Amino acid sequence: MKDAKAATPVEPDTRLAAGESSRADGLASPDELFRAAPIPILIEDWSRIKQRIDSLRESGVRDLHTYLDEHPNVIEELRQLHSFVDANDATLSLFEAASQDIFFAWANRLLPANRLSNSQVLHAIFEGRASCQGERTLTTLGGQQVPIVWRCSLPKEADQYRRLHFYAFDITEYKENSDRLEAMRAEMARTARVSTVGQLVASITHEISQPLSAIRTSLEAALRWLERPKPDLEEALASMRYALRWSHDTSEICHRLRSFLVRAPVEAVELDCAEIVDSATRLIAPEAGKKAITIVQEIEPGITAYADRIQVQQVLINLLINGMHAIEAAGRGGRDARLRVRALSRDTGLTLIEVIDTGCGIKPAQREAIFQPFSSNTSGGMGMGLPICKSIVEAHGGAIWIDATSDEGTRFCFTLPRSARALPAQAH
Repeated sequence: MKDAKAATPVEPDTRLAAGESSRADGLASPDELFRAAPIPILIEDWSRIKQRIDSLRESGVRDLHTYLDEHPNVIEELRQLHSFVDANDATLSLFEAASQDIFFAWANRLLPANRLSNSQVLHAIFEGRASCQGERTLTTLGGQQVPIVWRCSLPKEADQYRRLHFYAFDITEYKENSDRLEAMRAEMARTARVSTVGQLVASITHEISQPLSAIRTSLEAALRWLERPKPDLEEALASMRYALRWSHDTSEICHRLRSFLVRAPVEAVELDCAEIVDSATRLIAPEAGKKAITIVQEIEPGITAYADRIQVQQVLINLLINGMHAIEAAGRGGRDARLRVRALSRDTGLTLIEVIDTGCGIKPAQREAIFQPFSSNTSGGMGMGLPICKSIVEAHGGAIWIDATSDEGTRFCFTLPRSARALPAQAH
C-alpha cells in the first residue's frame, strides 16, 4: 500500500443497508463486493506519477536507483502528485478507522513517504513491469504496529493509473510465529552446543596435542643447537620462532573452541591456500618424517579461500594426522607412504581442498558414523577430530565428505567459500 496526498474519494460511499442489493437480479454489485472484500484494498491515483516517471526515462535517465540517490527529495515530491481514491471496509479495520472520512483525514500520517516501499512501485513503473510488491510496517490510528505485505498490478494504459488497486496482507501472526520459531531454533542450537561440553573437553586435548608436540620438538632442537661445542644461534633462534608460532596457534585453538561454544561469529579473512596448506604440513612434518611419509602439495596458483585461518589449519591437521595413522595401520613404506594435499577452485564460488592418503581405507560400517563424536577408526583415538572438522567447515557454509575409500587409501574433500558473500549470515 502506498503513500501520498490525502484527497476526497472520487467515488461516493454507496454502501447499502444489510440485506439490500443495488442490482435488480439480487446479486452483489462490484462496489458491494469491493466494500465487503475480506482483504484490505486501497485504490490510489498514480497517473501523474506515471507521467513523471515516463518523462524521466524519456529525458535519458537509465538507472532510477542512482537517480533517487542523487535526488533524495524526489520521493517526497512524487508524493505530492499522488492521491487516495477509495478504501474498503477491511482497510478501515486494518487502520482502526471508524469511517472513511477519518481514514482519509489521517491518510498522510498513516502512510508517510517511505523510499523502501515507494521505490518498489516506482522501479516497476520505470521498468514497465506488470506487477510489484513489497513489505512495510504500518501504524494504526490506535498506535499499533502492523507488518504487511502489499501487492499491486500495473496496467499497460497510462489512464488506468488513476485507479491502482493495492492489496494488503497482515503478516503479524506470521512474523510472530517466525520470530518464535527462530528463537526456538537458536535455543535448540545453544542447548545442543552446551550438551557437547564433554565432547569439547575431549576435543581440546585432541586439538592441542599436535601443536604442543611441535613446540616440544622445536624446543628440544633449539637446546641441541645451543649445546653443541660451537652453538648455532641461527638454527636455535629459528627453532624457537617455530615454537613461539605454534604456542600462539595453541592459544588460538582454545580461543576458537570457546567461541564455538558461545556462538561467536567466524573470524574469516582472505587466505592464501598455499600458505595455509604449507603451515599445516610444517606442523606435522616432524611426525611424518619419523614415519617416512612423503607429503605432496598440489595447489592451484593464486587460489584463495575466505575463512578463519586457525580453524582451517585445524581441519587440515586433523585430516593429515588421520591419513598418517591410516598409512601406518596399512604398513605402507617407501613410495607407498604418501599424503597428498590439493586445492582447486570451483565454478560455484567455492574452493575445494582434498587430502588423499595411501592408507588402509575406512570400513563401510564406519563410513556413515565417522563424522559423529567419539567414532574413531584408529585404536586409542578419541573420535573428536572429524566431528570438529565437520562443525568448522559447515560453520563456513562449506561441506566435508569422503569422496572415495578403499584398501588403497582414502580421499577426504571439503569446500570453503572464496568470498564473504558465500558465508552464511550467522557467520558474519
